[in-house]
Amino acid sequence: MKKHLFILLWAISFGAFAQKVEIPGSVKRAMNQIDTLTIRNHIAYLADDKLKGRKPGTEGYQLAVDYVVNEFKKMGVQPGGDPGQYTQKLILRNTIVDNSSAKAFLSDAQGNIDSLVFGTDFLPYANPMAAQSKGEGKVVFAGYGVDIPGFYSDYEGLEVTGKVVVMVAGVPDGIPASTLVSHFTSPGNKLTIAFEKGAIGAILVYPMNSFANSNPVIQSNVALNPEKTVAYGRGFNGNLNFALTSNRSFLNQLFLNSGKNLEETLVAMKSRKNSSFEFPFSLSASYSNTFSEFESENVIGLIPGSDPKLKSEYVVHSAHLDHVGIGRAENGDSIYNGAHDNASGVAALLEIARIYAKGGAKPKRSILIVMVTAEEMGLVGSSYFASNPTVPKSAIVANVNTDMPTVIAPLLSIVPLGAEHSSIIGNVRFAADYLKLEIEADPEPEQNRFVRSDQYSFVVSGIPALHIKYGNKSNIPGFDMDAFIKEWRAKYYHRAADGMDGIFNFTAAKTYVQLNFLISYSIAQSPNRPIWNPGDLFGLSSN
Repeated sequence: MKKHLFILLWAISFGAFAQKVEIPGSVKRAMNQIDTLTIRNHIAYLADDKLKGRKPGTEGYQLAVDYVVNEFKKMGVQPGGDPGQYTQKLILRNTIVDNSSAKAFLSDAQGNIDSLVFGTDFLPYANPMAAQSKGEGKVVFAGYGVDIPGFYSDYEGLEVTGKVVVMVAGVPDGIPASTLVSHFTSPGNKLTIAFEKGAIGAILVYPMNSFANSNPVIQSNVALNPEKTVAYGRGFNGNLNFALTSNRSFLNQLFLNSGKNLEETLVAMKSRKNSSFEFPFSLSASYSNTFSEFESENVIGLIPGSDPKLKSEYVVHSAHLDHVGIGRAENGDSIYNGAHDNASGVAALLEIARIYAKGGAKPKRSILIVMVTAEEMGLVGSSYFASNPTVPKSAIVANVNTDMPTVIAPLLSIVPLGAEHSSIIGNVRFAADYLKLEIEADPEPEQNRFVRSDQYSFVVSGIPALHIKYGNKSNIPGFDMDAFIKEWRAKYYHRAADGMDGIFNFTAAKTYVQLNFLISYSIAQSPNRPIWNPGDLFGLSSN
């Protein structure tokens, strides 16, 4: 553990001294000429009621697509989507479980069968790749279901091929970064690891006494490849025959006649002592899924690179164009406009595109400005693009993601989520130093933000990425920025109140645009492409 932590800290320190790049006078002028009124106008259009919350598959989302495409054209940004197009089309599939069809049975070696109760003992994950999900196999316990190369694995010495893996939500102690904790806690990651190890099914157990709703609407959203054989998204993508979630009472039932003590096992797991074994049970499960599909689009603009050797490589700026649409009425308003989430992020990228296209930046590497669909549905559009980019995947060197910049107060410090895992931390340091911004650690690691925004799709595809969040530094003595942001978030995040009559600091928005531009510009100008830090667990796990 100490060895890995030392490597991580050494790599962060090493990356902080990455080569600086020269900023020409024309670029400085373009950065200084960022127009806060233009930023506001972009947000105002995208958050207007006529777009009705920009939910994918609706006329409002199409209006947002058309707006971005038109802005690209006005700037002279080239098409970067499907051949000759500004858009990348994808199929979105919504899957809903037929609750009445869901059944699961636990049987022992003597042939005794226990029926598990839907909504009490288990709930299924919607399977986007099978109208009928079903499977049967011996039950094995795989601790937290964590597998970190060279560090720790719950699968060590455990054969799971053709079996049903039971694992507990969470991770053991000692994982040396909050972003890694988020990654290895992610249900989609746990279920994918079980599949890669050969399991046919999996049960993810949460430490709760009962389900909050015994008959919920269970659904998922994914993107499909044109052949409809592969699904893309952050969650369960149908690779296992079936996947269930369960609770503590089910775990008690499994351990009751297993010869193992549950409490001792949980304590051992927490301290990274391998606690995996095979239960003397088999489990069978089945349930039906119904599908509906529609087309949506990522919007992609291209700024070609100027260096003959580097222009075939790409730095990707991303922001999600969608929001959640129309929801429960609050104070008479049912349109969830998403002004901060994420019209502000889209506005920032449009200004970055303008600096590149009109400001004489002339990046050596090419720049892709990618506005993705269906982030609110589970990072769906970015998952599809990161796996099926419109340029060679190996040519994408980095991703700089922008999601809800939270420009509500002076921007004096930043939290570069994910940057510490690669040499990109040096590019962040360069940009922050230029703008005299402080760099802070994540103040709320329990929020698991790193797996909740689109940069995560690039990381799991092996591409170094980051997401700049707001820091807590204030220029007002005694002002508690952290408390202020939490209070603001409670009122505005995914609420109908997130419109243009909310709180904005457009001077901070200008600084945010400058910061993200400088990060990508320094990556584009550097002779060496970004690399994962030596020994970094993200780099190892994404290979």
